[in-house]
Amino acid sequence: MSPVARKTLQRGTRHRLRSAVGALTVGLVLFSPAGAGLGSANPTTAVTARALDSDGWNVMSPAEAGLDAATLEGAWTYASAPERHTQGVVVTRGGNLVAEWYAPGEGPRSWSASWSVAKSFTSALVGIAIDEGLIAGVDESMATWFPEWAGTAKAKITLRDVLHMESGLKWNEDYDAANVGASDIIQMGISRDQLAYAASRPVEVEPGTRFNYSSGDTMLLSWVIESATGMPADEYAQTKLFDPIGIDQVEWWRDGEGHTLTYCCLDTTSRNYARMGLLYLRGGNWNGRQVVPAQWVKDSLTPTENSDGIYGYQWWIRSWDQVDGPIYMMTGFDGQFIFVIPSLDMVIVRNGDYVKSECEPVADPTLFGPYPPSNLAPGRGTRPPESWLHEDFLASILQAVTGEADGEAIPAPQPNAGGRFPQGEPTAPCAPTTPTTTPQSTTTTAPSRPTPPPATPIRDTPPPYTG
Repeated sequence: MSPVARKTLQRGTRHRLRSAVGALTVGLVLFSPAGAGLGSANPTTAVTARALDSDGWNVMSPAEAGLDAATLEGAWTYASAPERHTQGVVVTRGGNLVAEWYAPGEGPRSWSASWSVAKSFTSALVGIAIDEGLIAGVDESMATWFPEWAGTAKAKITLRDVLHMESGLKWNEDYDAANVGASDIIQMGISRDQLAYAASRPVEVEPGTRFNYSSGDTMLLSWVIESATGMPADEYAQTKLFDPIGIDQVEWWRDGEGHTLTYCCLDTTSRNYARMGLLYLRGGNWNGRQVVPAQWVKDSLTPTENSDGIYGYQWWIRSWDQVDGPIYMMTGFDGQFIFVIPSLDMVIVRNGDYVKSECEPVADPTLFGPYPPSNLAPGRGTRPPESWLHEDFLASILQAVTGEADGEAIPAPQPNAGGRFPQGEPTAPCAPTTPTTTPQSTTTTAPSRPTPPPATPIRDTPPPYTG
């Protein structure tokens, strides 16, 4: 059986506080063209598109999209089992919003966590910067942006190597808190200057010869983008990526030194993750504007030999016998999944439980205080599913396909959120936090740089739309 059918997440029992909610029941939104709710087998909510605000999406009934509504709902039946801790599921076809479901107390404007889904956004920014002539190309030495690497073994590392997770730098992506001393991802997460930690890792193997999944590699891209563009990656993303595809509600976390956490922590809504999936489904083009170069999209979705054919430029490439052609995936810790299925013209999003901190999106002095993973702090951060099989989740969606999608759409801009927490979902109060352990000392530091401007939450006024 294929990798996408066999990837399983096993976790122990976890709990999360919710407001005025008992057992997990279905919160369903399915729309007809006239805005009438189609209902569900066991709905707690069935509302019209106008009542809920479609955030710029063209809303289409499952039948219009070539899908059987009753069969389609099996995906939510699977995802909404109490032990799976699913916050939201969004299904689009032909660029249209076809179905979405949310746990009680959550909704289309609820904040969702990205974890490593952010890596694919980072890759897009690199491609845009290359297209603008701000970066020479993927074969450029990383010493271009880390000059202290010149004349060392690290000078052989290219931008392509980093994008492919083949830098050759020593890295342990172990999320087990019991192994905190040996885990580089944990040590980086509790470092105030996460860029410095990532840059300090020693060379272990020849660059370009081994695939080793490393959030440290992606964190290096934060400084590549900042150096090349003259602004932190999150600001560059706002101008070159978020605004063009109409994303308004978004916060990308920074470390204590002001470096965008390009490997993680891009908070937005499930619908907005679907926008990113749709952008790549459309070859980087959005309403006639080439936001991400078409060749970059193609290269990003081309697997490397060292990864055994499952990884490109910060994108996963999967296959399943029941699907013609590849399935492209953005995947994040604790069960954040975005499936892009070109043969069916579909984007499917699944986000897990997330209680967002009321703190500013700055990991200072540590990320895991305001942004704890794995339900380490119940009522804060993210909670993973105790069990999950992609094949079981996708089965109902694939079985629901009855025909071709009717038409092709691109969402309009997302309206201004009107506040930082427009959905009114539960949030985690901001409280001072300190690391639970001391990061290991590093042997080098990131290059000197001007102090970047502070990270800011979403805007009070809508951004211009140029798509």
